[in-house]
Formats: sequence, structure tokens, C-alpha cells
Amino acid sequence: VECTIPKDDSSLASFVGFKIQHDNARGPIKGGIRYHPEVDFDEVNPLAQLMTWKTTIANIAYGGAKGIVGCDPGELNISELERLTRDFTQKIHDLIGVHTDVQTPDMGTNPQDVACKVVEEECLHMDLDATALEAETLAEYLEAADEAELEGHLSEQETEYFEEHLYPELEIQNPIIEEEILETPV
Repeated sequence: VECTIPKDDSSLASFVGFKIQHDNARGPIKGGIRYHPEVDFDEVNPLAQLMTWKTTIANIAYGGAKGIVGCDPGELNISELERLTRDFTQKIHDLIGVHTDVQTPDMGTNPQDVACKVVEEECLHMDLDATALEAETLAEYLEAADEAELEGHLSEQETEYFEEHLYPELEIQNPIIEEEILETPV
């Protein structure tokens, strides 16, 4: 896919990205999206296959995938990286989702990039209003998602990830998880 984003200096920047899904026979697929200036389809495909073998050897019920966006993350600021991440996620959103293709960090990405992907996926798959899709920052995403009652729809792993690594001050509430905790005998 081609991703074109506005940069903070009002210029436009275009990037090419690939998403390879190798095998989903054992369950949802997982694999990182890396940001690197050298994009090579012939390199991404074997990496997706390798992820399949890694999860198989570890006896984890996932298949393998890999993605790459041709950019130098060191040359983009945080807001530009968020725009690129959102655009790439929007372009591949029919292929990904919490129950089909789990996004993970990889070379050149960080937890904030993954969180941005997760929130963008939730927005796209739940048909949230335009406020969430037009947000300029991850904090605005989370606020829009909260207003659209996204809470309770995040998986346990997503909720823990947000709470522990990104925005502990937001105290994301997930009624499904709280209910499970309350019903679990001590």
C-alpha cells in the first residue's frame, strides 16, 4: 500500500508498506510491523513464514505475519509517526483485527505505535464516529473512543497494555475484566 501523510512543515511524504499474512491454520496470526527505510517484499515474506514456525515450535496457537513500512522513523516526529501509523492501519484494516491479526512492535516501532494501531483498528472495526478517526493524537483517540463507549470492548491484553505502559493515569475501565475478577474465587 502507499501511505501519503502531511508533515508538520506542510509538505507531503509518501511511504510504501507491505503486510504479509503467512498462515492462520493454528489461530489468529501475529507479527510485527517494522519501520525501516529499506523496504523489500522478498525480505518480508520469509519473516512472516519464520513467525509461523516460531509460534509452532513454541506451541502457541498463532500463525505468522509480518509487515514493513518504508520509512526512517528517526526522520519523523511523534505526530508524523502517528499519522503514518494511522494511515497504514486504515489501508490494511480489512486484514487485521484483535481476533485475526495481532499487531506487535518490531524494528523501528515502539509501544505507542502499537497502541495507535490498536485504537485505529477498534475505531475502524466498530464504526466509531468521525471524531475518533480525525483525532490528531493518541490521547484524542482514547478520549473519542471513551465517548463512543469503546471501554469494555478492548481485550484484556489491550487494556493491560494501555494501563501499564502508555496511559496509567487514564485508568481504563473494562467491565468484562472487572466482572471476571469479581467472579473468580480467591
